[in-house]
Amino acid sequence: MGARLNNLLRGSIAALRGARFLAYPKGMSRSLCSVRLALKPLVTVLQSLERGWQAVRQLSGDDGYERYLAHRAAAHPGMPALPRHAWFVHHQQQKWSGIKRCC
Repeated sequence: MGARLNNLLRGSIAALRGARFLAYPKGMSRSLCSVRLALKPLVTVLQSLERGWQAVRQLSGDDGYERYLAHRAAAHPGMPALPRHAWFVHHQQQKWSGIKRCC
């Protein structure tokens, strides 16, 4: 559900930010521009929500696989990346193996 919400927010922002009104007659473009300006606060709110959602995903570690893929593409471009399931298993083993106490 998180990816769905993220895609919905991104799609809404992209549609409002880059909407083109070239198919409408000349008289319509001015009124549509005013509608676009009226929707600008909504775009700002949607951008804030998107940034907040990304922060929540980062703090919870939900975007770990995407960060892993970005690292692999930047640091090791020729090597294949692990599939999501294999990465998750490896990540869990790294996280929970070994001694996890202070003394």
